[in-house]
Amino acid sequence: MTDRPERTVRHFLPARVRAASYVEFTIPKKTGGTRLICAPVQPLKAVQRALGTMLQTLFQPSDAAMGFVTDRSVATNARCHLHQNCVLNLDLENFFPSITKARVRRALERELADRIPSSEVRSLICSLCTIPNQSGIEVLPQGAPTSPVLSNIVLKGLDRRLAAFAGAHGYNYTRYADDITFSHDRPIRRFSPFFMERVRTIIEEYGLKINDRKTKVSVKGERLEVTGLTVGEKVNVPKNYIKRLRTLLHLWEHYGYEQARLIYSRDFSQGTGKSLKTVIYGKINYLAMVKGREDPTVVGYRNRFRRLVRIAKAEERTSIS
Repeated sequence: MTDRPERTVRHFLPARVRAASYVEFTIPKKTGGTRLICAPVQPLKAVQRALGTMLQTLFQPSDAAMGFVTDRSVATNARCHLHQNCVLNLDLENFFPSITKARVRRALERELADRIPSSEVRSLICSLCTIPNQSGIEVLPQGAPTSPVLSNIVLKGLDRRLAAFAGAHGYNYTRYADDITFSHDRPIRRFSPFFMERVRTIIEEYGLKINDRKTKVSVKGERLEVTGLTVGEKVNVPKNYIKRLRTLLHLWEHYGYEQARLIYSRDFSQGTGKSLKTVIYGKINYLAMVKGREDPTVVGYRNRFRRLVRIAKAEERTSIS
């Protein structure tokens, strides 16, 4: 480490400096309400990105962890719960800020002491990747590049315990960040009170809390969902996702890009200022991730999008000339 990077690291070690080194803002949640984001200033973000890359390389997450893991996704998560009769979805409240610096330190020692043998380096990681909350307790910030991988490191023990407990009862278990899912194929329409209370106890032992308002049990014959995807005989996006994508393409095709962009901004984007082209592109890529790039539905929407982009570019060249 050269002198300048070392000075940068040392600069951010005091809690009071880190407290002033984040920009706070809110973003809308898909389910309504807003989410507070704490984005680190650029020098700190650069340090955290380097640490995040290192930790991703060194750490082997649990088989049940589906979020923030290479080659795993919401679709991978959903596929673990196909062909089930009953699905239980739990949401962990205030996820990242519930994980304290003390828990991060213990987890790094437990999971990575052999690969990061220096206690000083582990302490540096703990300090550089946490922020004091209103009570002065240092926690993982929602918005830091290191928070996702550190949450998986901290909760590897939780994943092991919940997976073992679920397996002992013949259930499947996965976790995608703060979304926990259990499922079973038994001809019953519920999870026993004993099972629910034991799961709650295990989760609370890790300093986390279930958001009871978002707890949902669904059974075969209803719409079974896992992290926003339907899980029946195959994994798919909800019907309203396809409807929204089809509507946005229709607006562009029938009104031209500029008018469609204005309609989207007024009626669909909740004032976020997102680019209509970027939104459609992202929706098609997400659909491809779920259904496969060669799925006929994906290919059809991709071809429509590419045609519209070509027309828009041609019109732009004509207006310039």
